[in-house]
Amino acid sequence: MKKLTKISLVASLALITTQAFSADTIAKAFEEGKISGEIKSQYFQKEVGASHDKVGIWTNGGNLSFVTGSYYGLKAGVTFQAATVTSDDLDKGPTAYNSDQNVSGAVASQAYLEYTRGYTTGKVGRQYISTPLVAGSSSRIFKESFEAILLSNTDIPGTTLVAGYVDKEQYRTDIAARGATNGTVKAVSGFENVQDGAYTLYVKNNSIENLTLDGQYAQIKTDGTQVNDKKAFYASASYNINPFTISAQTYQTDDGSATNSDGKAYGIDLGANFGKLSLGAAYTTIDDEADIVNGIGNGADYMYTWAWIYGGIYTADTDAYKLSAGYKITDYLSFDIMYSSWKTGSTNRQSETGYITSYNFDKNLSATFVFADYNNISTESYRSRLYVSYKF
Repeated sequence: MKKLTKISLVASLALITTQAFSADTIAKAFEEGKISGEIKSQYFQKEVGASHDKVGIWTNGGNLSFVTGSYYGLKAGVTFQAATVTSDDLDKGPTAYNSDQNVSGAVASQAYLEYTRGYTTGKVGRQYISTPLVAGSSSRIFKESFEAILLSNTDIPGTTLVAGYVDKEQYRTDIAARGATNGTVKAVSGFENVQDGAYTLYVKNNSIENLTLDGQYAQIKTDGTQVNDKKAFYASASYNINPFTISAQTYQTDDGSATNSDGKAYGIDLGANFGKLSLGAAYTTIDDEADIVNGIGNGADYMYTWAWIYGGIYTADTDAYKLSAGYKITDYLSFDIMYSSWKTGSTNRQSETGYITSYNFDKNLSATFVFADYNNISTESYRSRLYVSYKF
């Protein structure tokens, strides 16, 4: 298959050629385009090492997007992201944020062409994706993106079908920064190969009242780092009987190893909403043969027992549970508490308790403060994060 960058170039040239014959119409599509963006400020702090030294980092940045109006079903979009490390105290932990926040620079995270005809849409180029097995995380200063071809269809009532090929991924920081032995490398991620490419098929159905079903298959072609292709299948079902919701999920994966490669996970989640109060309880278990292939991108973290900061645990022979409660104090202020606990093999049980306070000043400006404390994690006893966002 041709590289997506070449495909995007051909499509862009085709659009320019069309513009030569229909300048007024395409000019109108640009006039009807929409600009949106976000300004972000994030401060993270945590402990590192046996002495629990505190290290923090303050990063500021944002993004700016432009999407044209439709020209006979054809649209184009672009998003630029930029960030800078405003201050840090990494002297006792210079590599503490190499993989996520210690980054300054800019990147074109989206540059795509999209064509819609009837109930079918094709999208090619750099783009954000959010599905259970292919998803970019947006919890850091840079939102992850992909170079991909996606084809989606909603012809079947209540059903969404998505088929795609993913070629490359833009991470939170670049590969040199992630592997650096100090904090001096602060480079923005380019679009790095997803091994030898990946194919995926996603289906979501909500045609039955109160019931949502979804499933996804992904196959990541090996680049020689493992014996066989990595394969992952995810499925979930969620049924709502107001005010209660019960959900179940499973992962059935193959990590590409020559032997003992099959990972199996199962989970159940119970939730309830009583006006301003929400409650939840979840349990997951992973078979002891192999780790779970949870997908592509840090946003592919759909395990019910995920912790707010630590995320989900996908290691073989892990049992985990989560208890949560939230309360909307006013229309602007809310508070949540999440307790996630996991045990892998014969190791001691570990846990994260997260306390999350969110305040929406208005429809554009919001702030979220998270404090998490840990049990039986040797290098740290807490982490804290402050997120401030202004969207326009």
